[in-house]
Amino acid sequence: MGLTVKSKWRIVVIGTWLLVLVGCATTSRKPAQRLKVPPGLDSTTVVKSMELAKTSFVSVDQEKQAAQLTTAGKKELDKVDEFWAYLEQSVKKGGLSDNEKQLFDREYDLGAQYLERFKKLSENGTNDKKALEVQGYCLQAKEHLEKAVTINPFDKNARALLAVAYYNLQHMFGLEKNYEKAIEILERLTRIEKGEHELFRLLAENYLALKNYDMALQNIQKAQMVLLKTNFEGPADTSRLFYYMYTQGDIYARMYDAAKSLKSFQVAEKFARTPQEKADVENYIKWLNWDGGNIRASELWDKILILENKKEFETMAKLCDQVMPLLKTKKAKLAVTHKLAVVEFEILGRKAAAVERMRPIFDAFSNGEIPAKPEEMKPFLDSYGAMLYRLGIDALQKQEKKLALAYFTKAASFDWDQVAKAYIELVTLLWNDPEKAIYYGKKALAKSNGLTEEESTELLSLMVRAHKSAGLYDEAREYYKKWKQMESKKTATSGADHE
Repeated sequence: MGLTVKSKWRIVVIGTWLLVLVGCATTSRKPAQRLKVPPGLDSTTVVKSMELAKTSFVSVDQEKQAAQLTTAGKKELDKVDEFWAYLEQSVKKGGLSDNEKQLFDREYDLGAQYLERFKKLSENGTNDKKALEVQGYCLQAKEHLEKAVTINPFDKNARALLAVAYYNLQHMFGLEKNYEKAIEILERLTRIEKGEHELFRLLAENYLALKNYDMALQNIQKAQMVLLKTNFEGPADTSRLFYYMYTQGDIYARMYDAAKSLKSFQVAEKFARTPQEKADVENYIKWLNWDGGNIRASELWDKILILENKKEFETMAKLCDQVMPLLKTKKAKLAVTHKLAVVEFEILGRKAAAVERMRPIFDAFSNGEIPAKPEEMKPFLDSYGAMLYRLGIDALQKQEKKLALAYFTKAASFDWDQVAKAYIELVTLLWNDPEKAIYYGKKALAKSNGLTEEESTELLSLMVRAHKSAGLYDEAREYYKKWKQMESKKTATSGADHE
């Protein structure tokens, strides 16, 4: 959830105190032990071990960096407060001396002149070299106007021009991603102009960029408060209220406070006006609830998906192992187990470990220990069935028919998208028992949507032969007719393709 910064220069026109503010600143796993029964089948003899995952998600370097940012931020605020002591002093008795008046007029005039140069130079856009000159003029204006304000803190025109310099400086620093300087300027600006909610929004976004979440939260809440209290003509802008509540939800999530984050997003959802805004809130809430509010687990799941996308499968598998002990919900454990097992089976060549990893979850689902909805279990069952089927094919290629029979029988024991393939293999393996061959053949036909045209044709041919062997000649004749029709259809299609 990054910051957005509009790239064009923007000059703010001041009418005494009024600012026209627009835009946005913007575990290692031991190898599976040798089992007496094939992996993936109903066995409880597999010994598993898993390395405990690290419980700290922030490195020492990150902690140091955070401490440095906090210290730097305090220094900047101290500078602001030191300067602002001048603006909160009491009115000087007797007014300004002639010398003070002259000094004030000099600094004010210089500040105004530099602002005018800044305005003219930046009107037609800037290149890199010109941008430095533009910024220089604005910095000069800031310096002279601050001096003028320290001499006479109560001159509204000087404070107004200083606000102009501040606003444009924070915008330029924001474009440069110099968030510390932008924050210093904005802290000063919000002391001049306390009635513009946009300024507190900008301040919050700059603090957010520095990962100073406490200050970011304080200022986004202040922005919302100012918006509500200064909206005199009617209801507050719901698009702004949506943004402020959405941002609070995001900040709370970054602070690992799932309850407050969820509450903020639920409020934001009420202000959502576009399909995109509603989708953004719904997706964030789903992310928060991925492991029942365990935000660190959600972050690690994101990393797993990124590693998968980068095809860094070995690193991804290790991270999956590390995440597993940290998960709270069965749903999240199912997702990680599924992802890890597929990568182990398809990519890393650890087929036995992968299918054995899937089996306990399948058993738990079958026994009702995992109260998952069918649509939630379908991807898992499809993968588990495919693994068992392919291990059966591997066993056939090694002439291990008993082992193949075991795998195909297991694969045919539950519903998955290509279960018909397992049924067909059982038909051929159980050919000497026509009744069983017919039984599995009929089940394959009932699931023929998972078969190719060639596989469907071969299945009908097998059914003809099985019924003949069983002495069921009338049924064999009916299957023969269906087989003949499909063969004719294939021939017609093939002829059309050749034409």
